[in-house]
Amino acid sequence: MDEKIRGRRRSVRIERRRRRRTLAFLVVLLLCAVGLFLWLRSSDVFAVKRITATGAERVSTGQIAEVTSGVVGDSLLSLSTGAIEEALLALPYVQSVSVHRCFPNTLEIELVEYEPVARVGGEGGEIWLVSDSGRVLEGTDATQFPDLPLLVPDSSFFVSAGAQVPAAVAETLPLAVLLQVEEIRAQLPVLARIAVSAAGSAVVVLEGGGELRLGDPAGLEQKLEVAVDIVQQCLAEGRQIEYIDASVADRVAVKAK
Repeated sequence: MDEKIRGRRRSVRIERRRRRRTLAFLVVLLLCAVGLFLWLRSSDVFAVKRITATGAERVSTGQIAEVTSGVVGDSLLSLSTGAIEEALLALPYVQSVSVHRCFPNTLEIELVEYEPVARVGGEGGEIWLVSDSGRVLEGTDATQFPDLPLLVPDSSFFVSAGAQVPAAVAETLPLAVLLQVEEIRAQLPVLARIAVSAAGSAVVVLEGGGELRLGDPAGLEQKLEVAVDIVQQCLAEGRQIEYIDASVADRVAVKAK
């Protein structure tokens, strides 16, 4: 047999043995890695001993501790961060949350909270803080948060923290946000409340009884701008406003004396 052919075959056999050894080594390495992972997962090497939270101003440490108490002592490798995030999102003030494993023993929680933009009158005279999305955040009383507009629906409804306000109220919340803009606030008398009908029609009631009737939620910003301009005219002329009906922005009715 030609020496070159024998040499080539010998090289092939050596290469095959080398590949088999490499493959066997990789399989053993993989099995060791899986075994190590399973051992670490069931051991207390990476057990949760410390939980930190950032971004929590209105969410209390007690609320966070209650949600996460079940994972203290669990391995960071075995716990579900998704389940913890879901539980935290059920807290009324939590808008978004991220939970991160920080080895060897820490669970890090990053919160983004809702901001209250208005107060809403509920059943039995209760007053609730709500976010711009309509989420009910917590109960309050008439003396707190006086700078937030008070929305008063014409029909009572049951409210609880974490729930959503009725659609008619939620659609009026952009008006509450607009009325907190300093440029607009400075041009209006003191606000008493925002009356909201079951159909979502909004009336801004001024202190003293004057009304800005803005109608349905469509085009609220434009209708408010028109009403504010007329308020300024009436104030400059020394007239007291009974009502400004700007529910149709290009057909405004005014009664003032």
